[in-house]
Amino acid sequence: MLSIPQRFPNSVMMRRGTIVAGVMVCLGLAGCYERMVEPADVFGDVHQGETYSPASRMIDDWYAVEAIDAQTVAINEPKSSQYNTSYLIVGETRALMFDAGSGERPAGAQSMRKVAERYTGNKPITLILSHFHYDHIYDATTFDGVTLIDRPDIRAEIKDGIYTISPLESHGMDWRPLKVSGLIADGDVLDLGGRTLQVFNLPGHTTESVVLFDRDRNQVFTGDFVYRHLGGIIAFASGSDLTAYKKNSTRLLQLTRADTQFFGAHGIPRFDHDWLVLLDRELDKIAKGTATYRYAAHYLAPGIPWRVYQNGDLYIYTTPLINPPIFWSKWTGLLGAIISLLSLYLLYRIVCLVFSPGRRTRE
Repeated sequence: MLSIPQRFPNSVMMRRGTIVAGVMVCLGLAGCYERMVEPADVFGDVHQGETYSPASRMIDDWYAVEAIDAQTVAINEPKSSQYNTSYLIVGETRALMFDAGSGERPAGAQSMRKVAERYTGNKPITLILSHFHYDHIYDATTFDGVTLIDRPDIRAEIKDGIYTISPLESHGMDWRPLKVSGLIADGDVLDLGGRTLQVFNLPGHTTESVVLFDRDRNQVFTGDFVYRHLGGIIAFASGSDLTAYKKNSTRLLQLTRADTQFFGAHGIPRFDHDWLVLLDRELDKIAKGTATYRYAAHYLAPGIPWRVYQNGDLYIYTTPLINPPIFWSKWTGLLGAIISLLSLYLLYRIVCLVFSPGRRTRE
């Protein structure tokens, strides 16, 4: 007999706790929206159609091809919405393509592979993706397979030699099956014949983020892990992790030198070691909890109050209220579903109260 009244208060308390948690999250999000600033106030106006270098050669009125040196070519897409830059790195016996285009090229424009073949001297091309976001993978299927970073989560998803990039990974709209031509582990070296590249898996922007290091030429190709375009740090995607970002920015600093040349995947390709030093220092503030944020919508995902950390020209965009691994977890999704259901229920109860027959009779 006594057990029944004991359970009732507990269930009431659980419901109240859930409601309070939901209300707190809603109030927090409302506070984010209240403090939002216009994107232009954060990173200025975005000007499309800019060619990165006067020395670039335009192909199909879409690609701006720039020779970094006799065996290194930046293939820019200055009219794309993301200002993508892919890289062709050529050795004596093989060439390596780092990324495969944004997918925004107009009808009739050549694929990234066709453009790359102009500069390889008929050498076979190895394709490596800096990561799996939609604006880096479009022409991957035109190559003879793709070499992926060897991670347990990636290896587990390869079925019959095919790895399929999901919409959640790409933040695109479709599933992208890719033929896997090989796996390469963190720290392994690729030999292109007279030229070697060391491959590093540096999670932060995404878990599979890859950086290439040509030690002999002191060149680092960073993908989206770090670049300078519009601040250059996106840490709100489903695979983002600020703790990993800090750990791996420090690792990249330790691997490189003050005179190392860096080449990113968006905007003006080149940046120097000082930019990486700044990133590492500011990520340290975030890791220690001393960072202060504003809120702004990013042009990649308008309408959402992303947290924005700024120091001069450096911007770090991350998820609202909580860090990305928590924001994208199934438990946060479950909490969001509960809050949505509670909100609908509360709305239903309000409507019932407002339009109830008893209320109309009293009025």
